[in-house]
Amino acid sequence: MKQKTYIREQKTVCGKEYMEVDLFRVTEAEHKASRRAKKEKASSIAMQNCNERYSRRYLNQLVATNFSREEGAMVLHLTYEDGYLPGTWEEAGRDLSNFVRKINRRCKKKGLPKAKWIGVTEHQDKKLTENVKEVRFHHHMILQCGLGLDEIKDSWSTGRGLWQEPLGLITADRAEFKHGTLDAFCQYITKYPRRKRRWRQSQGLKKPERPVPNDTRYSPRKLDQVARERIDDREFWESRYGKQKRWDGEREYRFVEAEARYNDVAGTWHVTAKFWADPRRQPGKRKGKKGADACR
Repeated sequence: MKQKTYIREQKTVCGKEYMEVDLFRVTEAEHKASRRAKKEKASSIAMQNCNERYSRRYLNQLVATNFSREEGAMVLHLTYEDGYLPGTWEEAGRDLSNFVRKINRRCKKKGLPKAKWIGVTEHQDKKLTENVKEVRFHHHMILQCGLGLDEIKDSWSTGRGLWQEPLGLITADRAEFKHGTLDAFCQYITKYPRRKRRWRQSQGLKKPERPVPNDTRYSPRKLDQVARERIDDREFWESRYGKQKRWDGEREYRFVEAEARYNDVAGTWHVTAKFWADPRRQPGKRKGKKGADACR
């Protein structure tokens, strides 16, 4: 007897502003799996480490879940002077740890909570046989804390008092969110798949929420129709996902974009749709409210 095919609708809710919906085929065994097994399946969709595309996607989801422009998130780029350039990954990791430790020490003195952060360290050895250029150790970071810019920059240093010297150059900018995410920044820091990189993050970051999936809302024929005919249909997507009930009340989402990818081996589509809950347009929020431009 032919095994029945199900189309899974899996939502991924990232904080208050961003949501993704995946539509993809699952087997009958995956449909009948336990609640825990379904959650593990959902996580694997976003965290396939062998694929740079999914690695970048999970980074974007993690950032959208934990950081916001409204709370003062910043993006940092940290480089080294020649005299302080680390020779190993371990040394580079210690420099980043010391930087965060100094920031948290300053926060504690001011009665502020510890910093939230995600750091990505990059480096590439020169390979003449593969025409690969050397890339010096450097760090990219998303940081959220209550300190001023001067104090943050002053923490990228070695020594104390009169003997304190900067390790190198640090540039900092306000995080420019678009539709609730820092997708452009996440793409920028992961755009060279051949480079070696290591991620680190502060403790206590929230993971994206993945509710129990729905395996009966779409049929294989309906998924095919969505992939071929509805991928840019705002009215279709918002009629299905425009209003979502959450533990903290109802949220209204606007359709951002959708993408359909066809798997030649499986012979089926995988559709991903993205949605933004504009803080200025939520139930009970007044349009034109002061500070609305900070919610982009």
